[in-house]
Amino acid sequence: MKLGIKKSKFAEVGNIKIPAIFYNRYKTGDSKIDGMFGNGILPGCAFTVTAQAGTGKTTMMLQICEALEKNGLRAGYASGEEDVTQLAFTCQRLNIKKVRVANETDVDELALAMEDLNILVIDSFQALSVNKDVHGNMNTRAKEEYITSTLIGKAKQTECAIFFIMHLTKDGKLKGSTLVPHSVDVNLQLLHDAEQSEQARIISFYKNRFGATKDFPADMTANGLIFSDSSYVAPPKVSKQDKRKAEILKMDPPNITQKRVASVLNVSSSVAYVVLKELETEGKLKKFGRGSTAVFKKVRG
Repeated sequence: MKLGIKKSKFAEVGNIKIPAIFYNRYKTGDSKIDGMFGNGILPGCAFTVTAQAGTGKTTMMLQICEALEKNGLRAGYASGEEDVTQLAFTCQRLNIKKVRVANETDVDELALAMEDLNILVIDSFQALSVNKDVHGNMNTRAKEEYITSTLIGKAKQTECAIFFIMHLTKDGKLKGSTLVPHSVDVNLQLLHDAEQSEQARIISFYKNRFGATKDFPADMTANGLIFSDSSYVAPPKVSKQDKRKAEILKMDPPNITQKRVASVLNVSSSVAYVVLKELETEGKLKKFGRGSTAVFKKVRG
């Protein structure tokens, strides 16, 4: 059973009372940010935020916290990664003035702070600590379970939404176990869309218990992220086979042969035959002759 879920007896779903909190949202007042979170952030919701180093996850979370503060909510950013003076310097560049920042990693202290906050960002989960004098020595698994159950449980109790910034390995995999992403309500990732431009980013919601799983475009500038008000639709990818077909159809006379295709595309004779056969089936080439010496001609039309 998932951490924080209480045991219950079977009941008709129509008779289960839905808490009013499910219909409330913490709003930033920025339609572009609120739209990403399904018209605002659900109180008590737990998130993970992942991104490769330098992509902009700190910038994004500070901007979201500032927007919430400007809209009358209380947002805290607890860092075990950067000194508060470093954060203040970053905030100065981004024109962020209201976010509450602290260098605090103790889980019990952070749980206490949540009683006075609407949003808490933890940077990072891997930097969190447990007081050994209070809880004794915990192995890695026990520590992870305690941190997760304590902070997510406190989020539900206080209606303080919590964001865990998570570290990734160099090959893009999550550091540590999958306990946290499985326990939270929403997983989102900030991606560098290098195919579009150096500044392009994609904010990808790939797990969302209370909303849609969508991608949203943004651009990184010297003054922070510029968010879009619409979801991102990736351009259709061209398969390797389609690229091969396009190359064949670009070939100039003399006539197309299996041997020539294999040479031009740098593929085996059997692969060349398969591509030619598909083009013939599609009515784009017409075959003359048999076997490996057959000639294929483009069909005009």
